[in-house]
Amino acid sequence: MIRAKQISNLSSSARSFFLGGTRSSAADGNSCTSSAEDESSVLRRHQARPEAVHTGNRVFTRPSPLPLHVSPPVLPVKPDPANNHKIPLSDGTELSMVDPTLPITSVKAIGREHLGKVYTTSASKDSSEEAPRNASPGTKQASNDVSHDLTKTTVSGKRKCGYYPSGEMMRVTPSPRHVIEKVSSILRRFKWGPAAEEALHSSGFKMDAYQANQVLKQIDNYANALGFFYWLKTQPGFKHDEHTYTTMVGNLGRAKQFGEINNLLNEMVRDGCKPNTVTYNRLIHSYGRANYLKEAMNVFNQMQEAGCEPDRVTYCTLIDIHAKAGFLDIAMDMYQRMQAAGLSPDTFTYSVIINCLGKAGHLPAAHSLFCEMVDQGCTPSLVTFNIMIALHAKARNYQSALKLYRDMKTAGFQPDKVTYSIVMEVLGHCGFLEEAEAVFTEMERESWVPDEHVYGLLVDLWGKAGDVEKSWRWYQAMLHAGVRPNVPTCNSLLSTLLRGHRLSEAYNLLQSMVALGMQSSLQTYTLLLSCCTEARSNFDLGFCGQLMAVSGHPAHMFLLKIPPAGSDNGQKVRDHVSSFLDYMHSEDRESKRGLIDAVVDFLHKSGLKEEAGSVWEVAAVKNVYPDALREKSCSYWLINLHVMSEGTAVTALSRTLAWFRKQMLVSGECPSRIDIVTGWGRRSRVTGSSMVRQAVEELLNVFNFPFFTENGNSGCFVGCGEPLKNWLSESYVERMHLL
Repeated sequence: MIRAKQISNLSSSARSFFLGGTRSSAADGNSCTSSAEDESSVLRRHQARPEAVHTGNRVFTRPSPLPLHVSPPVLPVKPDPANNHKIPLSDGTELSMVDPTLPITSVKAIGREHLGKVYTTSASKDSSEEAPRNASPGTKQASNDVSHDLTKTTVSGKRKCGYYPSGEMMRVTPSPRHVIEKVSSILRRFKWGPAAEEALHSSGFKMDAYQANQVLKQIDNYANALGFFYWLKTQPGFKHDEHTYTTMVGNLGRAKQFGEINNLLNEMVRDGCKPNTVTYNRLIHSYGRANYLKEAMNVFNQMQEAGCEPDRVTYCTLIDIHAKAGFLDIAMDMYQRMQAAGLSPDTFTYSVIINCLGKAGHLPAAHSLFCEMVDQGCTPSLVTFNIMIALHAKARNYQSALKLYRDMKTAGFQPDKVTYSIVMEVLGHCGFLEEAEAVFTEMERESWVPDEHVYGLLVDLWGKAGDVEKSWRWYQAMLHAGVRPNVPTCNSLLSTLLRGHRLSEAYNLLQSMVALGMQSSLQTYTLLLSCCTEARSNFDLGFCGQLMAVSGHPAHMFLLKIPPAGSDNGQKVRDHVSSFLDYMHSEDRESKRGLIDAVVDFLHKSGLKEEAGSVWEVAAVKNVYPDALREKSCSYWLINLHVMSEGTAVTALSRTLAWFRKQMLVSGECPSRIDIVTGWGRRSRVTGSSMVRQAVEELLNVFNFPFFTENGNSGCFVGCGEPLKNWLSESYVERMHLL
């Protein structure tokens, strides 16, 4: 990492070396190994593996299996808990608000007496045993991607009585299932157009609304689905119902075609079909998944105005999308409103709230709710256990995670792929990488077929341990096993290569991603920008610029076109950043946070500090860092910098203190206390030793901030009382970020 004094030599030449004349930081852009969405449909050993994907000329043998007996305790780990639960599907007669091709993780129905022995609180109540919703055996589940053989009706050409049947007798009416399969097959073969219409016409099938609905559920391409939907309207005797309209809303929602959705809803009403609760649920989920939370809440209000009562799925969806976006207060408010509406929580609801509390740092409250769930007779599912284990692992409570893992098995659950991944990741973070590999071997022995997430986890763990060759060997093992790598796995390997300063190999990896048809993600670009910020020479800076261009990500053009700060007080820069964040609206908050951290850090260390301050201000308004500033109590504020790079932390602190000064001058009121938390920083695990802390302390010393530390916490700077008020009155507080 280049220090401020070292990079000052690059500041004047940053534009010329960064792709011929423009400027371009990043968080530690390591891909989160748990971010790949876990497959609900589980592959079994007996399934045929796809043909191996071959890239490059290097051939590595698969790492040899290690002994199954593990010396340290088996500790479960965190995947991304958000990926371990889904919005529950309906029973098939009612439309679902999510993709029906994704089944829920298998859950074994268990006796409550097992849980009662493990999780009871002092206020435990006697309650009747209640079967879990959507429960299914907790054993390994075969993939749902199974082709069902169609029953073929045959008519014998000759009868014993000596006559042939007439044409009428030979004509067999196709079954509804046969019609659905054949029409779906046609729509998979053709893009919508005259050829698809001709094929449908030639089939001669007459469809009803039920069959049409089943076909619409199987179409992934929204354009095909929409063309087929409107083609059906032209067929004699056919009429869409609320189910087909609702399914079409879901198809368009997955493609984020909200303009088409509005047109469809208007047409639905004109067609005499009234949107129902399931329709509104689909719409809320579509907006939420695209991160349009305001629009999702508007739909929630509209459905009530239209006389549709929200159900449990409605509230669960709103809780889930707000929790994932970092709006814990709104998520908890929806939970309370659901209870006030007389809707008791079910397993999924509890799981969502538990995950919500845990990810917000309220682990004791999450565990308490888990115990309450058991006391209320609501049986935890395997998903619930995975969430709890992952939350404890994330908080580094490894012994608690281990106890939950044992309790899960005592309650009758068997580990699934998600659980095994948690165990492997915990072992990896504890330094037991060989034992993590042994768990991989055990997983295979138990007939679980590793997917790209599991392989990617080992690629990432070895990479973070600094073993580039072992990380590369696991990547090759994945290819030889016929498992296609995903972008997060490639990001993990890319991060490893960049940290090892193996830029040419990183370039080859980016090229292979393009050859495999993968598009660089926001995390990919963040990694490359971080490397550019840490460049050790002008040559490295220029090469990193080439890598960023090869990525082809829109963030590159955004960075190249950041306007210089002028006499407009940075307004052009803010407008530019605001437009880009609007364009990236549907990206998850963590990815956007990582990129903004990278951009601000790069600009700050390149000497473009006015621009860096403007980027931060827009990010703060857009809630990219929801935990950066919080009022703990009346006039007692917390500035949280611990997830930022040092350049971003210094910029964020400077602009936040300037904001406090402005508010004080306007209102005449000054904060009674400000805590500045630096924590570990992004690349340190020892409190008080991080580069963030050092950079913040240096800035505060230069400007004579009246801070002190308390209770031996050297990672938290405190200012309060009259000294704080006097210091905020100084005019230089407005210009701290320009130092």
